[in-house]
Amino acid sequence: MKQKHLILILSLIFINILRRSWRDFPKYYKSLAYVSIVNALYYCLCRRHLVWEFLPLGMNWWQIRFLHVFIVSPLLVLSYLANYPKSLLKQVIHLIQSVLVSTLFECYLRKKKMIQYKHSWNEFWTGLIYLKMYVYSYLFSKRPLTTIFLSICSMIFFIVKFKVPIKKKHVFSRKFDHLVDYFYHSFLEDVF
Repeated sequence: MKQKHLILILSLIFINILRRSWRDFPKYYKSLAYVSIVNALYYCLCRRHLVWEFLPLGMNWWQIRFLHVFIVSPLLVLSYLANYPKSLLKQVIHLIQSVLVSTLFECYLRKKKMIQYKHSWNEFWTGLIYLKMYVYSYLFSKRPLTTIFLSICSMIFFIVKFKVPIKKKHVFSRKFDHLVDYFYHSFLEDVF
């Protein structure tokens, strides 16, 4: 089963090689790091209230998150930024195409049971996240402080919208973190 995730990663690597996007890595490495950090923040802030989760399919939860945070998302953004057109009309078309393809592909992954949605998350929100990821990654290369401000505003919006509990942990609960995490990343959460 874990071959599905490896095929996804190898496909993204192949697409970037085919498009020669890897040549632009030095130009966009800051934007790629930004996307990875924001993605990691999602897993950190929403740890016990994930609205989407890539299913490990025979892999460890941490492995699958690591692969998506540090390989899949940056490869998607690199492919997007490296082929960024000059004219405004072509930029808009490029953005719309990228968001549609990414969203439709994630719908396909959902049908293949590689990703699950929870807490009222759906394809609309997925499309919005891809839109923001592509726009913010481009904007970050031009105006990093503005992008960070917009990202914080977006995070606050999503935390409020999806009622993400941001609470301080109790000393007693630290001893049971692995059990609690298992509950939130298994079918048991859906049962209760």
